[in-house]
Amino acid sequence: MLASSLANARSKTSLRLLDVAKMSGLSVPTIRLIEQGKGTIASYVVAARSFSLCLHWHDLDVTNYGASIAARRRRLGLSQRELAKRVGVSHRTVIALENKFRGRVETLDRCLAILKLRPTLKPLAQLDASAAHLWMSDEKLLSMLGPDFLNESQTSLICGDALDVLRSLPSSIVDCVMTSPPYWQQRTYAAAGIGEEQTIDEYLCSLRAVFQQAHRVLKPRGSLWINIDDSYYQKSMQGIPWRLVLGLIEDSGWLVRNDVIWKKTGGGLNRANNRLTHRHEHLFHLVKQEDYHFDADAIRFDPIPARLDGSCITTATGTTLVTCIGRITAADGLTDTERLAASDAVTNLFDEIADGTLHDFRLVLRGGRVTHSDSPETSGRARRLDDHGFYILKYDPRGSLPGDVWELAPDRSKGRETHYAAYPASICEMPILSTCPTDGIVLDPFVGSGTTLVVAKRLGRRGIGIDLSKEYLDLTEGRLKLLS
Repeated sequence: MLASSLANARSKTSLRLLDVAKMSGLSVPTIRLIEQGKGTIASYVVAARSFSLCLHWHDLDVTNYGASIAARRRRLGLSQRELAKRVGVSHRTVIALENKFRGRVETLDRCLAILKLRPTLKPLAQLDASAAHLWMSDEKLLSMLGPDFLNESQTSLICGDALDVLRSLPSSIVDCVMTSPPYWQQRTYAAAGIGEEQTIDEYLCSLRAVFQQAHRVLKPRGSLWINIDDSYYQKSMQGIPWRLVLGLIEDSGWLVRNDVIWKKTGGGLNRANNRLTHRHEHLFHLVKQEDYHFDADAIRFDPIPARLDGSCITTATGTTLVTCIGRITAADGLTDTERLAASDAVTNLFDEIADGTLHDFRLVLRGGRVTHSDSPETSGRARRLDDHGFYILKYDPRGSLPGDVWELAPDRSKGRETHYAAYPASICEMPILSTCPTDGIVLDPFVGSGTTLVVAKRLGRRGIGIDLSKEYLDLTEGRLKLLS
């Protein structure tokens, strides 16, 4: 990678090896070695600077290349000895690379490949802008979090590594974290980073570190929503979603409230001929404590009203007074007293339906199907059956809550050639409506093309988006401007 970058830079300017040698003060054989991926790192840097170019990769500490490599290695959970073994060099070679940025070009190239860092040559004039940790200023971020903006919808974008940026944020500042981290070895993203680790353990280690910081910046009554899919490795699914969640519980004591199954409608074709088509992903809802913000009314389905056919009322589930009385009369397990009580109770229920204070119910009789358990010792409903011969479950007049299987189409909107893994806006709506207050802040530490923040802004919430790739942040900013 390094060799081709420098060779391309020379070819664009139509310079000969001799010209570059004169410009850099290096010999022609040295330039030739560098373009073959050999030679020393120091010579490579000198040659690049002769073109007014500087070696650069995402997540780079521009004041110390070696420190940038060391930070990336630690984030992946690798020791210096482990990295040296993978690169095929001595432990001392890695120490010299990290401490003094000394060594061979081929060593640096292999090291960056293992750490999933993509080296490029950037003009020196652009270096200051590309190295800025915050795409927006600290002052703007802090002002966004201040009380003056409690009633104003605003979003802020931060360019940087998710873990590093989260570490720089104050504790307990966001109300909801909604995100879909890069999946392991399934796609190549613009800025590399998480998802391109060599092993699953390294990948999970990276994610667990990020979500430990998410736990810290989340308010006590806040919620975390993680959309994540599994990966196949050596013909076997790896159980990544639940391995991640169990690790998060171990790290920070998260409470898991739901494992929503996103059932993809119109999913892709199955290229394998020896397994079923994979058409679902997980969306986990985790909270920090039992008392958390949840606005159930914001996501309820409107109740289906009963129908009036002449003088006969029929509920949405097809129940009528006649059918209920018929079931009570035919029930073998009831006494006459219990039949009379059940008939009176059902008649009163249909009066409530006629008044509009109730829209549906379920009648359970002794001897019929019990919803949970038929043991009076473990089930209150079973005890009611044992004592009274029947019980009634009233449907909530405000409507029912969604289930934990969502049939949603994958995102097929324009612009997916820029970001290949955008999830649909519809997957963000219920999480944000139910777990982020109307004056709250939504955080997406892997914002990508910005779907989370687009939905948050449309729903009147503020948002913070983090991403390694400024290209993706530019895409997000463009989408947000369309809502202004």
